[in-house]
Amino acid sequence: MSDAPEARPDDASSGRGAPCQNCGAPLVGEYCHQCGQRHVPDLRVLYLVRRFLESALDLEDLERGVGQTLRRAAQNPGRVARRYVDGERREFVNPLGYFLLTATTTFLIFSIFQEAWVQGQADAYEVMWQSLGTSADEIFRSGSPFRSLGWSSTRDLARGIFQFFQQVQTYVGLVNCVVAGLLLRWALPRRSFAGTLVFELYVTAQATLFLGVLSPLFFWGAPAFIGALPIFLQVGLHAHGAGAFFGTRWTKRLLPVCTYVASTALLTVTSSLLTAGILTYWA
Repeated sequence: MSDAPEARPDDASSGRGAPCQNCGAPLVGEYCHQCGQRHVPDLRVLYLVRRFLESALDLEDLERGVGQTLRRAAQNPGRVARRYVDGERREFVNPLGYFLLTATTTFLIFSIFQEAWVQGQADAYEVMWQSLGTSADEIFRSGSPFRSLGWSSTRDLARGIFQFFQQVQTYVGLVNCVVAGLLLRWALPRRSFAGTLVFELYVTAQATLFLGVLSPLFFWGAPAFIGALPIFLQVGLHAHGAGAFFGTRWTKRLLPVCTYVASTALLTVTSSLLTAGILTYWA
């Protein structure tokens, strides 16, 4: 007759006896005695937010995972998202934290090369208007809409657009992740919203980081194509990451691309309608 203690009903919920999702060690209590990761059986959005706030206040915790996350996500952000959702969270930066980290890095890079982008974009505008049979003097004539916005030259226009997108890019990117995650959750009912949101955050964060690294080359070499670079990076990384996160079938790779494009189009149309409504109201 065995003397082993009888299992209690609350053992599973407290993590007692279950393997650690990060290192596999048997758990005794809520935290792993070997790697220190907390046992979270079901990933929830609230956990992502709370973990982000905890990491933001613990610089040592953030520092420990930055290098590993940067290296792994550069190879395949979908695989990092898959490992995070599966429970290997100790060695990676929280997806919200990684998103804000890459957005801040790209913001700083853009600030350093701002004048190069403004000049290159201003030259591209002038070439475009000349091909259409007009000139900058005509575009910025007295009483034109550009004049009413305080822009009197192509450089003013380029600088205004640059500063606007620099200010809103982080918020737009975060909202886009939420909307795309909701669309993925709707298209794949067996997936949790927390899981699809993790995928979107890691992929968008990596695309943002690549944008910051590659943009200086476009500022000088091909400023007219800088607007297409974020879309190219997002579509490519969504397709690449989806293979590791959702599966290698072409339908699984295509679905996240479609939901990202749909969320971007939805946000663009919504913001355009809101802007038109506000301008009509004030007119």
